[in-house]
Amino acid sequence: MKLHLISLSSLFFTAILLLLGCTQKKVKVVACVGDSITFGARLEYPDSDSYPAQLQLMLGNGYQVYNLGVGGCTLIRKGQPTVWDQLSKIKALQPDMVVISLGTNDTCGVGTCGNRKCWEYKDEYKQDYLDLIDSLSTLLSAPDIWVCAPSPMVLETPGLSQERQNGLGIRKPRLQEIIAWVKEVAIEKELNWIDLNTPLDHRPALFTEQDGVHPNQAGYHAIAELVYQGLQQ
Repeated sequence: MKLHLISLSSLFFTAILLLLGCTQKKVKVVACVGDSITFGARLEYPDSDSYPAQLQLMLGNGYQVYNLGVGGCTLIRKGQPTVWDQLSKIKALQPDMVVISLGTNDTCGVGTCGNRKCWEYKDEYKQDYLDLIDSLSTLLSAPDIWVCAPSPMVLETPGLSQERQNGLGIRKPRLQEIIAWVKEVAIEKELNWIDLNTPLDHRPALFTEQDGVHPNQAGYHAIAELVYQGLQQ
C-alpha cells in the first residue's frame, strides 16, 4: 500500500512540474530593422512613441521588442549607412522574429537628396535583399521574417516646400518599384508580408508637416497597428 501511495505521489509532483513548465513560456525576441521611420524620427519621445515601442505595448510581456532603426539606413550594400552594418547587432540578439522595413532611402540619388547615391545602384537592390534574408536565415534562432512595403511619401502633407515636393515627386515612383522587388523577395523566399504603404498613402494627417515622409505620432501608431496585425497573422 505504501508503494502504491509513493507511486501516486510521484505522478502528482511530475504532473505539477510539467504544468509549471508549460506555463513558463519563453519571451520571444522581436527585432525591428529599418531606417529613421523605424527609429522614430521627428518624434519628441521616440523611446515611447516609435512604432517598435508601441508594438511592445500591443504584444505584451511575452515579447521583447528591439528598435534597430538607423537614420538614413539603406538596404543597398553600397549605401551609407546601410543595414549591412547592423547585421552583427541583429545576430547578437538571436531574434525569434524579424520585421524589416527598408527602401525609402534607397530612392535617393540621381538628382535627389543632395550628394547621396543609392538609386544609381538600384539594379542591385533585389539581390542585396535576397542576400540579407539568406544571412538572417542562418541564425541559430531560425527567426520568422516579415518584410514590409515601406510607408508612403505623401505629397499632400501641409507645408511642403516646392523643392521638397519636387524631390518626393521623383522618389515616390521609385519607391513603388522597390515595393515590387520586395514583393518578389517575399514570394521567392516564402516570407511574411506587411503592407505599410497602401493603407497610409494619401493620408496627410498621419505625417509630419513640412516633411511628408516621416509619420507624426498618430502615423507611428498606425504603423504599429499594421505591424501588430501582420505578426498576428
